[in-house]
Amino acid sequence: MTLKLIRIFVFFAFAKAIISCNTTSKKDVVVDTVKVESSFFPFHEDFAKAGPDDLATLKAKYPNILSSRVPDSVWLARLSGKDTIQNLLEDAIAEKKFDLKKIESQVVDIMKHVKYYFPEFQETPVYTVISDVDYQNRIYVGENELIISVDTYLGKDHELYQGISAYQREHLNPEQIPADVAMEYAKLFVEPTMDRTFLGSMIYHGKLHYLQSLFAPQAAGAELFEYKPVKYDYMVENESEVWRYFVDRDLLYSTDNKLLPRFILAAPFSKFYLEVDQETPGGAARYIGYRIVESYMQYNEQTTLDQLINMDADVLFNKSKYKPKQ
Repeated sequence: MTLKLIRIFVFFAFAKAIISCNTTSKKDVVVDTVKVESSFFPFHEDFAKAGPDDLATLKAKYPNILSSRVPDSVWLARLSGKDTIQNLLEDAIAEKKFDLKKIESQVVDIMKHVKYYFPEFQETPVYTVISDVDYQNRIYVGENELIISVDTYLGKDHELYQGISAYQREHLNPEQIPADVAMEYAKLFVEPTMDRTFLGSMIYHGKLHYLQSLFAPQAAGAELFEYKPVKYDYMVENESEVWRYFVDRDLLYSTDNKLLPRFILAAPFSKFYLEVDQETPGGAARYIGYRIVESYMQYNEQTTLDQLINMDADVLFNKSKYKPKQ
């Protein structure tokens, strides 16, 4: 189903209204007793099995998926097999044989972690859809649903992804789903920063990744940051050198917008303008921001997540006692 999912901030008011949350910097919390009620709907399968005569039934069952803004003729073309792209995607997904029970279990576990840290969090039903490989919006979190575009997780080497840049398709794998879901939930609680400094951007993304790591503690580091595993290892091993580069060049309080594509945004590699650039992951500064936030929570364990989320970057940094790993 074509769903060009647009990220919205519908839950920000909800997130800001939360005044209590569990305080911990540990990621091995037990969530077995956290109660979550969430239904899982494999919409993509129901649609693939349906025919033109089933459109009314599908629209009644999935009013939030089958938008009334899309003409019935579009849905009918797909249900009748006249949409060749839809056919290709349905065949590819059927061949992939997703373990939907596993995906459901992973998502429920993430919801439990979110609710553990933010008890007022309201879980929603989960839907799997086809999105015409909208890989930049793989997960959508709405007020009444969590939507997973399964056609964006066919595997990084899938033939349907050949037109996508290598660094962008690196994580179009089923194993990436927990980290992606956790990140979208993290964005519900951490508002975009108004701090224009490089440090402000680093801390903003650090907060996102810190919550993400709490919500999906089993996710690998490379999945959390969307780095290639070898490039994630590079960041871990060269953290001190990257930090020294930022400090020696007085970048922390710079408001130069060019620093964002160089060190924050997704890219094939970060631009230090050094011979090692190709070995680095794009968005290297996000890892540094995460490490600063992690260090702060290690030394300030009584800080609630709500306080952490709303703390100024400069205050957080100065109290973090951050020292990069050598």
